Amino acid sequence: MRARWMLTLALVLTVAALPKGVAGDTGPVTPLPPVTATDGFAGTCYSFYPDPYGQVPGRPFLPLMLAAGSRWDRFDFSWLQLEPREGQWNFVAQDQLVSDLRAAGMNILGILLWTPNWAATGNCTPLPESLRLDLRPDRWPASAFRQMATPMNNDRPLCITTPPRGLYEEWNDWTTADGDPVNTWGRFVYTVAYRYRDSVKYWEVWNEPDLHWFWSGTSTDYAQLLKVAYRAVKAACPDCRVLFGGIAYYEKPDFYRWVLNRLKSDPDAPTYNYFFDAMAIHLYHRSSSIYDVTQSIRNGMREFVPDRPIWLTETGSPVWDDSSVISPTVPYTWSARMDEAAAYVLQSYANARAAGIERYIFFRAHDDYCDKNRDGDCADEGIDYGMGELFGLVRDDRSLRPAYVAFQVATTYLVSPTMVTSVNYSDGVRRVTFWGTPRGKISVLWNTVPTATLFSYPETLPAATLVDQRGVTRTITATNKAYSLFLPGATANNGGGVGTSDYIIGGEPYLVIETDTIPPTATVRSVTVSLPPTVTVSWDGADDAAGIWLYDVQVREGAGAWTNWLTMTPTTSSAYVVPRTGTWCFRARAWDRAGNRGDWSPELCAAVTLTRTVHLTVDGVFGDEDGDGARGPDEPTITATMRLLSPAGVDVVSPTMGTSWEFTATLPVGIYTLEATPESWPSPPPGWLPRRMPVEVYSGVEPQEVFLTIGLRPHRASVYLPIVRRGVGA
Repeated sequence: MRARWMLTLALVLTVAALPKGVAGDTGPVTPLPPVTATDGFAGTCYSFYPDPYGQVPGRPFLPLMLAAGSRWDRFDFSWLQLEPREGQWNFVAQDQLVSDLRAAGMNILGILLWTPNWAATGNCTPLPESLRLDLRPDRWPASAFRQMATPMNNDRPLCITTPPRGLYEEWNDWTTADGDPVNTWGRFVYTVAYRYRDSVKYWEVWNEPDLHWFWSGTSTDYAQLLKVAYRAVKAACPDCRVLFGGIAYYEKPDFYRWVLNRLKSDPDAPTYNYFFDAMAIHLYHRSSSIYDVTQSIRNGMREFVPDRPIWLTETGSPVWDDSSVISPTVPYTWSARMDEAAAYVLQSYANARAAGIERYIFFRAHDDYCDKNRDGDCADEGIDYGMGELFGLVRDDRSLRPAYVAFQVATTYLVSPTMVTSVNYSDGVRRVTFWGTPRGKISVLWNTVPTATLFSYPETLPAATLVDQRGVTRTITATNKAYSLFLPGATANNGGGVGTSDYIIGGEPYLVIETDTIPPTATVRSVTVSLPPTVTVSWDGADDAAGIWLYDVQVREGAGAWTNWLTMTPTTSSAYVVPRTGTWCFRARAWDRAGNRGDWSPELCAAVTLTRTVHLTVDGVFGDEDGDGARGPDEPTITATMRLLSPAGVDVVSPTMGTSWEFTATLPVGIYTLEATPESWPSPPPGWLPRRMPVEVYSGVEPQEVFLTIGLRPHRASVYLPIVRRGVGA
């Protein structure tokens, strides 16, 4: 959720215009066929808006986003709207909105945010009533943005950004009968999550809490906000997921770490999953940051809490050269041309997949540009509202930008991979490979430096399909087992000012699709018990096109659960060390060189009895008069019958009688019992009691040495219990 349009206007006035012909309209954009089969990875923000000009009924951007392959809409569940006065709820508009989106097949990520004036705390500036009434899901007044970004009244924050009243009370303390305040935030979150529990399963707690114009509380206050929200959401909807509010990162890169440190210190944190199920991040402008910064945040998160998914809930690149919307068209810092913004979509999407991001949500569906009356001025109070930069995949008049088609390219081709890998080459080329997609192996390649390059891409198959960011396809063939690809240089150098060497977006990306979608097969050929405890297993596979690449092999004991033994190995045989006697089964699956992963093979099992040579020595049996386990000088030698019993209670060697015992035998691995019974047993006291001692035979190759001294406890007394027998009818 961007709140920077007023800064943008100032920058535009100070940047020199480029020569004529650089900026302008790209002409009509031809969309790809509507995306109907996608994997739900991608979404957009605010696809539900009505026509900004009031000329088209309904929600005209929603079908456009569905056709683009978006399956998520992220938007506000604003406390200001839903409970404008304490205890007075207004759900009519939100109910209709949620119903419309779900009926269309769109998933919802709801943002829980904004403190109403009546629940605000601290010395803050109330949001004027006239503005509060305008804060609908489809309308954000320009004057409200200015108030949020420019502190008023001696730097007092707006009340909508303050920690809510009663935040530090118990999350479900909703009464004043106990003499302390109501937790107004807990009550709000529970009420909303419960109402929409069947339609909205994902909740993001606030927006960019690390920026002062969204959250004026401390990191400790936000940690409390998140804890209360987590408890409330889970109570209302146990299968809902709670996201840490999307962090803007750059202004306070350690903010999330401060919050996580606070959460970690809560003794209840492990019980409640550290009060969030996924981390949300907002990264814009620089396509490489989607990978690099995400990895940094993930590593930082792991220092405090167990790993969990990361959602990119806002990303995008504003365009400066759309003369059909703005005039004059001049670049400014962090802006891009429309074709560069299209390249950003594919590069950020590919980097998100490579970084292991779970969801990618683009900001935004359409511009919602602030010049609503189209007079060239965004500051007409009461008329103009909305964004001061052009982020939309489509314009407000629903015409498409090149980024729209690039989004379709991503959601059409870059879906449902078995895995994603990435590599940076020394000449500035970046490659992100999607393995095993429904269309085969797909690599996204682009140039990160301004010098165009001819890149040699090793073949997997002799022919491939090349797709550009406009969705145009052509067939290419490999020469000398490689494809020669011309990758244009990067041109988006507005990261540090016009004319610098800082290229925030790479050159135009291309997709190389090598079509092999038939998975390979695998077979476990043999399971051979060689020298216990070693089992030699061999396997192989077959593939019709790309050829076998790697194997996974699993093992299980008897009817137990399968566990991984070897993962992505190129070998076709290996030795498995069996830990104990039993039936051991193995199965394998193969990967081909296009990343297709086959099904598991039928299992092959072997019954394994592990044995080991044992040399057992009992160097003496004595009467342990004092019970200390050690033989004293006055403690007598005892003659006893000694037996070694199997786990089933059967003699495994012939019993012996004497004061010592020594034998060597080959025995199955397991836990045995050494039993020593005094020669005079049973007899009345005084005497000595029998003793049983466990003897474990471990798996191994070398003989196992067992040394024992057996101390028998004294028999000091016997107790006889009478047996009473009652006959029937007695």
